[in-house]
Amino acid sequence: MGSRTYDLVWGSTLRATTIAHKFLYRFSRGKLGRKFPGGAQVVWITTLGRKSGEWRKTPLLAVKVADGWGIAGSNAGQEKTPGWVYNVEAHDRGHIEIDGREQEAQFTPVLGELAEEIYSGLTKQWSAYDMYRRNIQREIPVFLVRPLSAS
Repeated sequence: MGSRTYDLVWGSTLRATTIAHKFLYRFSRGKLGRKFPGGAQVVWITTLGRKSGEWRKTPLLAVKVADGWGIAGSNAGQEKTPGWVYNVEAHDRGHIEIDGREQEAQFTPVLGELAEEIYSGLTKQWSAYDMYRRNIQREIPVFLVRPLSAS
């Protein structure tokens, strides 16, 4: 089960990593930070803040599926659901950037077999996803991100 210590340590690590990743990505004008260590695909999602009304850009690991890209709101195994999940639940349209190409996209929550396929694919890329699922009591939300413009 999750603990305050785990959430404090992983939450701080995740925030620091995300800040560093965003800096590296901006500094290199999108040339660095397209892949995670080991080669896993990083996508950038841009969501409309449900409270702020401002656009928020977030890097996430993703797995390619037939209709688009699969992502999960694991928040590094913290009990707290990441903010971007609430944003896409409130506004299902945003953007996805893959390898420097940004497209309008639709976010769809998925359950069942497709959710398992996506989560399994993420776990194959980054084994910590297994630990994330074991560590928390909440259900980790899984989404299909479908680009809306031509690929």
